Amino acid sequence: MAVSWRSWLANEGVKHLCLLIWLSLNVLLFWKTFLLYNQGPEYHYLHQMLGLGLCLSRASASVLNLNCSLILLPMCRMLLAYLRGSQKVPSRRTRRLLDKSRTFHTTCGVTICIFSGVHVAAHLVNALNFSVNYHEDFVELNAARYRDEDPRKLLFTTVPGLTGVCMVLVLFLMITASTYAIRVSNYDIFWYTHNLFLAFYMLLMLHVSGDDWKPYRLRRLYFIWVCRDIQSFRWFADLLCVLYNKFWQENRPDYVNIQLYLSQTDGLQKIIGEKYQALNSRLFIGRPRWKLLFNEIAKYNRGKTVGVFCCGPNSISKTLHKLSNQNNSYGTRFEYNKESFS
Repeated sequence: MAVSWRSWLANEGVKHLCLLIWLSLNVLLFWKTFLLYNQGPEYHYLHQMLGLGLCLSRASASVLNLNCSLILLPMCRMLLAYLRGSQKVPSRRTRRLLDKSRTFHTTCGVTICIFSGVHVAAHLVNALNFSVNYHEDFVELNAARYRDEDPRKLLFTTVPGLTGVCMVLVLFLMITASTYAIRVSNYDIFWYTHNLFLAFYMLLMLHVSGDDWKPYRLRRLYFIWVCRDIQSFRWFADLLCVLYNKFWQENRPDYVNIQLYLSQTDGLQKIIGEKYQALNSRLFIGRPRWKLLFNEIAKYNRGKTVGVFCCGPNSISKTLHKLSNQNNSYGTRFEYNKESFS
């Protein structure tokens, strides 16, 4: 016999709509979190260290957090009894949906099991990458204390690692005791192991509070220095050269953009000394074209907030302050700050 769509919608429509909303939330959370850790500038260095494992561990954690917050609701008997017996749920279709509460509980449970596997696998890779890719410049980012540290130490001597292992063991007991064979043969085993959810949630709280990922925001520094003559650059030239060479050695030549301007001179001069060659190529005659600079910075930092720091005469300060308050077509916001030593 042909299926009546009207009858199907009456009996199954609300259930499938709720399932679609739940599924969409899971997909959206996973994808947004994955993109954040894959492309977010604040996690650039962490992503360089851990790679795909970082994205998968955090994205799966988002899905786990959602389902761990939902899985208990369908089994709250007092809540279900209240909703069934009150006028809060006037629709008969919605009331019938409450009868599917155990199915939703099981669905959340299966989802937790699947993404726990993804989460654990990703963190095993992360533990290895923390050890192999240890870098002294990013000590605060790295869970390892030195290069080639045994990854097992990260799993069994840290709060996130130890609580994670314990949660896996508790989850394994709850899963195995939830099978149909055990529930039929010995329901007490199922009952007592399922009450381990209290221990599971306590471990989850400790795990989340101990799993502190420190974001390192990737910033590009534009250093614009305007002086009347070449001699004014000398006292700061050595430090600028050290910074420039450091970023080149770390394969980050675009981290700092140095531009030096000579405002009062008849011809192009140079800072004498072989070590200053990098700065000599960044010497310009005249004054900066501030509007073009702001437009360039806005273009390469679309939708972000850029700090502007000025230390100089009031004429330049007023110009930069005015440009910082102007709109641009890239959605970039400039925050103006002035430093004065007078």
